[in-house]
Amino acid sequence: MLSWIVGPLACGGDDGGAAGTDAATVGGDGSSGTPSSSTEVDTGATSSHPTSTSATTTTSPMTTDTADSSEDSASDSTGDPDANGCPAGAPSAWVGCETFDDIDDPAAQLPQWMVIGDGFGVEADGPDLGDRALRVTLVPGQQFRGWVTLRVGEGPDGPGVDSPTARFDELWVRYWLRTGDDWPGWGIGDVGELMVLDGANWGIAAEMAIRSETGQTLHPLGWSCIVDGVNMCNGGNDWSGGLYLIWQAMGETVLFDAAGAGQWRCVEGHMRLNTPGAADGQAHVWVDGNEEIAVDGVDFLGTWDEYGLNGLRFTNYATPPPRPLDFWVDDVVFATERVGCD
Repeated sequence: MLSWIVGPLACGGDDGGAAGTDAATVGGDGSSGTPSSSTEVDTGATSSHPTSTSATTTTSPMTTDTADSSEDSASDSTGDPDANGCPAGAPSAWVGCETFDDIDDPAAQLPQWMVIGDGFGVEADGPDLGDRALRVTLVPGQQFRGWVTLRVGEGPDGPGVDSPTARFDELWVRYWLRTGDDWPGWGIGDVGELMVLDGANWGIAAEMAIRSETGQTLHPLGWSCIVDGVNMCNGGNDWSGGLYLIWQAMGETVLFDAAGAGQWRCVEGHMRLNTPGAADGQAHVWVDGNEEIAVDGVDFLGTWDEYGLNGLRFTNYATPPPRPLDFWVDDVVFATERVGCD
C-alpha cells in the first residue's frame, strides 16, 4: 500500500452501495487538452512512494511531461476529507478520490462491486492493516471474474458517487498500480477503463481501456456503443456485440515483466470527449510520468450527449495464468486537470 505525501494528498474512502448488472452474465474485453493554472507539479514517480480507426495515434513520449495543478494546490494534508473523499488542502481540480482505507464492506460501500468468487478484495497490502488497496486476482482457468467501478459525476445512481451533480466532458484519472512480488512476467490484461456510463442502466457509451497483454507493454483500446445517435449498450449486452473498436495504440515501455514485480507504478489516463457531431476527441496514457500513448481525432459519441465521463472500472479480464496472480490498485484521483505522480 501507499503512504500519501503532499502533492497528491491522501484520499478518503467513499460510502455507498452496490448497483449495476450481474457480473455472472457478462464478460468481455474490459473495457490533450492543456491543463490551465499557475503551479507546476512533478509528474515523475518518486521514491516517496513504495516501490479500425480513423483516429491518429502517437506512441512516442512527448517532450513535455509536466502537469499543472490549481492555484490552491495541496499544502496542508491535515483535517477531514471533503465530500468527495479528497484530503484537506487538495486542489480544487480534484473531483473524486478513493484510497480504499475506509472500505470495510466493499459490496455495500463502493458504487459497483460485481465480483465472482475471490477475484477481488479490499485488504491491507503491507504491515499497516489500516492501509488498504484494491486487490485484483487473475485466476487459473478463468478469463474473467468480475469488475469494480468507481463513479464520479452524473450517471448511474448509487451511493459512493463523487461530485454527483457535475458533468465532465474532459477528465483525468491517476492511480497507483503494482504487480505482486511473485509476478512472473504475464499479460496483466485490463488495468483500468475510463468510461462514459449511461445513467439509465450502466450501459457503456464509450471508453478507453488501459490494458496490456503480450510483451507486457500497454495496448490501450478505444470503444464506442453509439450508432446513429443511440446508445446500443444496455449494461447487459455491452460485450456481446454492442461495443465496437474505434482506435487502438501501442506503448513502448515494458511494464509488467518479472523485473518489475512488486514495484508501484503511477498510471494516468486522460479523455476529452468529442464535440457532438465532430471527430475531435482525445485520449492519453502516462506511466510514471512518461507518455505511452496519445490519440487524437476520435469520435467517441457521435451526436449522443446524454452523459459525460463518469466511471473508472477495474477488471481481471486477462489470459488465465497457470497460478493465481495478484495486482493492486490504490490512491485513485479523478480531476479536471492532470494530477501527476508526486
